[in-house]
Amino acid sequence: MSVSLVRLLIGDRPKAATKEIVGEGDAVNKVFQLDMYPIASSPSAVLALFLTGVTAATNTYTISGGVGRITFGAANAPAAGATIHADYKYVALTDSEITDILSGHTGEPYLAAANAALVLAADSSRLFMYTMGDKTVDKRKVANNLLELSSSLENRHYNVLDRSSYTGTVFSHTDDVSTPYYNYDTAVSSSEETS
Repeated sequence: MSVSLVRLLIGDRPKAATKEIVGEGDAVNKVFQLDMYPIASSPSAVLALFLTGVTAATNTYTISGGVGRITFGAANAPAAGATIHADYKYVALTDSEITDILSGHTGEPYLAAANAALVLAADSSRLFMYTMGDKTVDKRKVANNLLELSSSLENRHYNVLDRSSYTGTVFSHTDDVSTPYYNYDTAVSSSEETS
């Protein structure tokens, strides 16, 4: 089971932020925060920073993608008045978070996705309602929607289990001699379990 399958089941596709205003330089501050994080880890999601419209050299800053933090080197603090913009893609969960969830649900994609949706619902405290210019964003119902999604995925998992059946041999033993042992014929013994 893959990280991408869980992302598909919970709708965690990379979303793009373009020319996000990250801050304004003052020649002292070196740490800036992105609005959305974690930053997607795919190669097409590489962060691009612009200082007053000019692309910042990648060797002048580091990125903590999991928390959306950009840190410029000691000698590279953005100049006073420099506007900092960023282009990047972000997701709701990091690949390592989904991998951790998957490790407890091998072969159970719906149950893993249900738990991933629960994680998102618990993490929705940073999602809220805000207005920027003419645009209003209301994310107050996100947690309830994620809880409903989690419940739906968990039900799907159990429905799949209810419809599946298997027959397996737990053990099998053959004794060519066929010697009685405490009134049992040991020639062939087996146990089968059907679910």
